[in-house]
Amino acid sequence: MGREIDRVFAFAYEGTKATAVGVKNLVLRNTGASLKPKRLVFMTTDRCNSRCGHCYIWKQRPTDTPLTAQQLRNVLSDPLFGNVGYVLNTGGEPTLRKGLEDIIFAEHEALPKTTIQLSTNGLLPDRAVTVVKAALEHGIRVDIGTSIDGIGEKHDQIRGVKGSFEKVDYLLHELVSLRDRYGDRIRISAQMTLFDLNLDSVEEVRAYAKNMNIDLLEGWYNEASFYSNTGRHSTNAADKLIQVIESQPKSPLQQEHLRALRGKSIKFTCFAMYTFCVLKCNGDIVPCLNLWDVKAGNVRENSPSTIWHSDEAKKARKAVKDCSGCLNSWGMGWSFGASCSLLLTSNTAVRFLLYPRPPVTGQSLSLAHSCGSSQTQNPFRQPRQTAQSRS
Repeated sequence: MGREIDRVFAFAYEGTKATAVGVKNLVLRNTGASLKPKRLVFMTTDRCNSRCGHCYIWKQRPTDTPLTAQQLRNVLSDPLFGNVGYVLNTGGEPTLRKGLEDIIFAEHEALPKTTIQLSTNGLLPDRAVTVVKAALEHGIRVDIGTSIDGIGEKHDQIRGVKGSFEKVDYLLHELVSLRDRYGDRIRISAQMTLFDLNLDSVEEVRAYAKNMNIDLLEGWYNEASFYSNTGRHSTNAADKLIQVIESQPKSPLQQEHLRALRGKSIKFTCFAMYTFCVLKCNGDIVPCLNLWDVKAGNVRENSPSTIWHSDEAKKARKAVKDCSGCLNSWGMGWSFGASCSLLLTSNTAVRFLLYPRPPVTGQSLSLAHSCGSSQTQNPFRQPRQTAQSRS
């Protein structure tokens, strides 16, 4: 027990420092002072080879001339992004992007201390493995996630492509082999988007993730202009969904989802366009997925620093403040991490005191992303279960 108590005090110490940062962030945000991004979402491409019924990115016309690796390197070298410690590469489907390795190398060269995250639907497993291996050999720390919305045909049905699960299963086994070789330089996770069609598959997916010894992030269906799915879905199994969510470990994100399901407000202090933002593959800077069409500027026309301090950026921040809230995991998690650190301290300390070896299943993160898992360095996620802790 002594070691666990020491860990609690260590977390409390770090949490106290984080709380000071959180208070500072809140003051700066509420007074209109400028904050710089610490996390960035980059849409590598808007092309997608899935045919999901809950997301319609694949129906959209793709960008003809996405940012090149050199252009991205120049953008990320701007002083605005000097504090970025995490880049989430998403899509569409990133493995469809030609020269994806060069994109990741450009991010690393501009931001050498940054963790690179890759989100994939797993339909091109050999391509994904090649990219991850190249990044690891380049000395880059990689987080990679893919979607599992069910086992076997259930996953195929939801993703709209026959044979999807077989490819995802192959990809995860290959990634686990890379983890055996590269250790903690690679982090692997699977994402399950919870909605009516797969609520009966939750325990199967949890068991699969536990057997694979990978993180499982259980997200929930999210409507946003990014997905072109606003107003297209309503649950007919709210009671069952609530039951599944309540079976997850308690966390602020889990509680927000339960509030939403019960018709309560989920408005929170969001730090989109303050400590994080999205860079589209066409060069637009926007706050998040919900405000996908609220453009602050384009990096092909102005520098990121100029855009960040522009009148259009101020309008985007007003739109963020007026937003009624969302169920996006990185949007919520990064915002809570930037402002609610005192809650994080007590939550994490108690969890590690009571559960020094927490289970891998039932992660309570929230993002239904078309191209796969959008796992992040979320302050409320639990560490991966080790082989020792499973025994």
